[in-house]
Amino acid sequence: MDEAAKKAFKSKFAMLTVMLNIIILCFAMGVFILFRFAPSSTLGLWIGIFLLAVGAIISVLFRKLYYQTKVWLHEQP
Repeated sequence: MDEAAKKAFKSKFAMLTVMLNIIILCFAMGVFILFRFAPSSTLGLWIGIFLLAVGAIISVLFRKLYYQTKVWLHEQP
């Protein structure tokens, strides 16, 4: 793998790592807020649902980018 491909891989890997961290945080905070604040207020319910939805959307994007990066990596000599 040449230097340009290594740089590209590092940037793709960093992007995927950040996305995965955001997914984990959204799901963890969403579940926590739902269990802690949803029974007492509707605002907690909406915030929890919003965080879970954001986590799900980013999960779909992550999966797409992950498979694109995997194909790109296998094409490299």
